[in-house]
Amino acid sequence: MKTLVVGAGGGGIASALLAGLRGEETTLVEAHASIGGCASYFKRGPFVFDVGATTVSGIGEDEPLGRLFSLLGSKPDLVPADPGIVFHLSSGKTLSYYRDFEKWMRELEKNFPELNHRPFWSLVQKVNRDGWRLLRNVHTFPPQNLNEFFSILNYPASIKLLPNLFLSTELMLKHFGLFEKEYLELINGILIISAQSESHKTPFMVGAMALAYPSETYVPVGGMKGLMDYFERELERLKITVKKKTKVTELPKEERVILNLPVWNLAELSNEFTREAETHPGHWGSFVLYFGVKSEISSPYHQIHLNHPDVKNYFVSFSLPGDNLRAHVGYQTVVISTHEIAKSWYVLSEEEYLARKKHLEAIIMDDFKSRFKVDEIKFLMSGTPKTFESFTGRKFGFVGGVPFLHGKNPFSLLSPVTNLKEVYRVGDTIFPGQGLCGVVAGALQLHDRLR
Repeated sequence: MKTLVVGAGGGGIASALLAGLRGEETTLVEAHASIGGCASYFKRGPFVFDVGATTVSGIGEDEPLGRLFSLLGSKPDLVPADPGIVFHLSSGKTLSYYRDFEKWMRELEKNFPELNHRPFWSLVQKVNRDGWRLLRNVHTFPPQNLNEFFSILNYPASIKLLPNLFLSTELMLKHFGLFEKEYLELINGILIISAQSESHKTPFMVGAMALAYPSETYVPVGGMKGLMDYFERELERLKITVKKKTKVTELPKEERVILNLPVWNLAELSNEFTREAETHPGHWGSFVLYFGVKSEISSPYHQIHLNHPDVKNYFVSFSLPGDNLRAHVGYQTVVISTHEIAKSWYVLSEEEYLARKKHLEAIIMDDFKSRFKVDEIKFLMSGTPKTFESFTGRKFGFVGGVPFLHGKNPFSLLSPVTNLKEVYRVGDTIFPGQGLCGVVAGALQLHDRLR
């Protein structure tokens, strides 16, 4: 079997590696000069920046990256982040999401002493564990017909788990007495990172897996470049041909094709995907800031809640102190991102576009400098959805994929399987949110179908 994988983002890299493990003669093509897609990197002066404020999670035994590393028989150099994320609420409260469940409970009890947190968060942990186990044991998720749906029901845990697809996270918060304004600010901040929607739109199964996400995050040594260097070595070891600076403009004719492209880009390759692109309109893009600072901040990940009319919250990723692969001694790289409605940037005049960039940059940087007290800001750059489209090729700079929203028909979710013979797809089109963890999960689902 000759397999062509189009797009070397996380889903494409994982799909190429898994095809190599299946013994297929595999070629991975990428339009950019480096692999990684949304999780790639670039250099400016002495600094190496991640393209996005990217975290790494899901390396447990039943979790996607853990499964992939186990199949490869190796793993990259990852440093655990504890706390996984520090949340700065608009009221001035600061909560550290620790890896240890009891420490996290104490953080919540200290900041919200009037609420009973344990029952809700215990259920979050259980649904998260059961969710990843379900995805490991079933090969037909999302189900595309009743036969596939009933095959999932053969897995015992699914009987209790699947109803959570039909209950919203907001409803569960109300049920556990946690529906309080400031608490929602925290919950929705977590959900928007890894589920691409807030509690009233997020099914609880998706919400639980998103809310558990920050409990176990990691930082790759060397940032995303360090992680991509690891994947490059694995691709070479498995004798997978990698063709960079190679843009695919029509549907290839190889024996097997795996498309790691957003659904809106797929429509440009074949009319077969036009209707899906029209019925799954994109929404979110990102405004991103990149710069170096003279600092030694130990917690790498922070989410800042401003509730400003133009910047509701923003996510900060610091390189590890002492990671000289990313910055000089005594310096750190900083990547900041905030959600934006992607298409709103495409209707602006050149003057309006530059003014909006400057406006958002000022709001975020004024708050950042007053909050973190850093020195010597260097190589300050900003990027919009239009910048992201130029760098990654993603149409309109859409990020996060096609979210699974509460009330949505589960059978309307897009599957790795297409109507075209031996043409498959991976990426955040079929597994939205969850970053690298999610797109690797989609690649593993396809692998389980094909092997």
